[in-house]
Amino acid sequence: MPIKAILFDADGVIQQRPEGWKDALGERLGFRGNPSDFLAEVYDAETPILDGQTDFTEVLSNLLSRWNCRATLAEALDVWTMLDVASEITEMVRALKQSGVACHLASNQEPYKARYMSEVLGYRHLFDKEFYSCHIGLKKPDSGYFRAILSNLTLPPNQILFIDDRQANVVSARGVGLHADTFQLETGRVELLQILRAHGLYVTLND
Repeated sequence: MPIKAILFDADGVIQQRPEGWKDALGERLGFRGNPSDFLAEVYDAETPILDGQTDFTEVLSNLLSRWNCRATLAEALDVWTMLDVASEITEMVRALKQSGVACHLASNQEPYKARYMSEVLGYRHLFDKEFYSCHIGLKKPDSGYFRAILSNLTLPPNQILFIDDRQANVVSARGVGLHADTFQLETGRVELLQILRAHGLYVTLND
């Protein structure tokens, strides 16, 4: 069956942190200590929030206090949403849509960042639909996350391709019948073009 829709992950697939972002965290947020340790606490606190049941801003505020950060919550949220969008990938998304293939976003995100991505980065205009874990109430690699998307799209799973940078998510997607492949943004658009072609999808891009 031909692929009629593609689900794109966000972080590591179409967007990434700016170069040097982690190393500059201490200076930007005004704390002393290892940025990796700080981030580990942030991500540990974020994980239970990806299903949208808790307010991330409250959790982040508590972390800023515990680390004696000089930055305000608003300043910290600005840092949290610092993202570089890969124009070479978004160009592919537009080309795929022009060819008649529906393109959707399928991403684990807490509500604040999800809203930023949708409204400020413009993903609500770029993609046909956005499937954020915080809106679905389940997160990858839970198979229920993919089943919820299938219910929304009303397409058979063998007509959908899922692209993600984490193998566990790819395995889970395959488990419910989706075509799925691992792609990491750092490997470049040639790798993504090869994945698309392997599934019978061809796009014409501007050099």
